[in-house]
Amino acid sequence: MTGTVLTGGRTRAWVERGALHWIRGRTTVVVPGAGIRRVEAAGKSLTVFLVEDAGGASSMTVRHRNQDMISALGAEIDVIIGDAGRSEKRRQPQRHTVPAWPVCVLTRLRDRVLHGNPWWRRALWYTVLGPPLAVLLPPSSVLGIAAWLLLPAGLGLLWFWVKMTDLDTRWVMRRRGVTVHARYEFDLSTSSDSGVSYIVHFCTLDGRQIAAPITVRGHRDEVSYDPRDPSRVYGPTRVAWLGYALISFIIAGMWGVAFCVPAIIWITKLVSPAF
Repeated sequence: MTGTVLTGGRTRAWVERGALHWIRGRTTVVVPGAGIRRVEAAGKSLTVFLVEDAGGASSMTVRHRNQDMISALGAEIDVIIGDAGRSEKRRQPQRHTVPAWPVCVLTRLRDRVLHGNPWWRRALWYTVLGPPLAVLLPPSSVLGIAAWLLLPAGLGLLWFWVKMTDLDTRWVMRRRGVTVHARYEFDLSTSSDSGVSYIVHFCTLDGRQIAAPITVRGHRDEVSYDPRDPSRVYGPTRVAWLGYALISFIIAGMWGVAFCVPAIIWITKLVSPAF
């Protein structure tokens, strides 16, 4: 068996696990070998005839410019025809139609909102309630709309800056991190584009030997790790981290602050009459 996959127009056909898989547009048909009566490969056309009790269409046809591929798939189908191991129930073709893409997108979005990360629900509330509040509440609908549009981008860039500068890791290490002696070595198996340049080896307080990737080497042969997740490590640094943080802030942090300014101004003007 060569595992030929035949594609022609909106049709895609192949043999897998004793059954013919036939996709045309949004409809998928899986026909067991016992549900196929015969196959005809003539020139650039391949026709599969189904048994009389298979239901639905009595034949399926696909055309392809390569006659060798037609012949190869026809031979694979011929091998599985009349498979006696199939039950009468499984002789029936299994048909499945995928909904149109707008329906699929809306279905996936609904599943993410109902069962996915809580941030999906928060984003939905922000999208639904944000525009009316921005337009109806004082002081200015234009300022409110600008704040509503730019605030997610600003918060996203600030979150990206926190990740780039490892501020979240530093905060965790300051609260519960454990500092131990460690051995640094270059990570030769990782490309330089990934940003990981070292592998650090150390022993946890409970005696486990850990090897974890780290981007910046500390100024001492030490490492701080998170007891809840020893693979999360941080090498104590000085000037190197400050330069890294400054470049990251210029790239992402400043734009994040700028995009948050309209929201800050709008909220300030909104609450100022109360005081």
